[in-house]
Amino acid sequence: MMWKLPVLGTVIVLASCAHVRVGNDGLGYDERRDRLESLTGWEMRGRLAVNTGERAFQGRFQWRRDADHVALSVRGPFGAGSFQITGSPEAMTVRARGESWTLVDPERELAEMVGWWLPVRSLNAWLIGLPDRLFDARPEFDPDGLLVALEQRLWRLEYDGYQLAEGVLVPRSIDMTHNALELRLTVDAWSPIAAAADPLN
Repeated sequence: MMWKLPVLGTVIVLASCAHVRVGNDGLGYDERRDRLESLTGWEMRGRLAVNTGERAFQGRFQWRRDADHVALSVRGPFGAGSFQITGSPEAMTVRARGESWTLVDPERELAEMVGWWLPVRSLNAWLIGLPDRLFDARPEFDPDGLLVALEQRLWRLEYDGYQLAEGVLVPRSIDMTHNALELRLTVDAWSPIAAAADPLN
């Protein structure tokens, strides 16, 4: 039986905005990629809006990557409709409504649960403005080497804004589309992490 993520808000319309950069890190693409990929881990917090074509929801999210371990927490207004996903691309645990599910094929099983496909294996790269090295990609860059658009794994990503964090430019706003599915991420805070901790607290 398909398990649906809770509706976290009212129906929204996703609209793109002009490509905006706040600050300058003085790095070319290769230098920026090497610096970001060398990090032990990082964490971002922000706002999430999803439109599946049939329904829409919005909320706040936290994504934490520590080595191969990732943790996603999404919460609606006043904590309503929260869920958590933790683990690695090879095995993940989903927690929602006081229940938990273990996924041994996360991308396929998560798609069956929520009703739409999210390529979780590639998000660690996409969320910091890089193509996933494991898959063919069609990236588009601005004159300074910032990724402004990416087509990969049947998804299209548009990076509408960047912000300077810890001396490196990282995405501020990302629009992601796959067929009728639209996701918009607005990153309010980004920081590297030095060591593992409780990823959802």
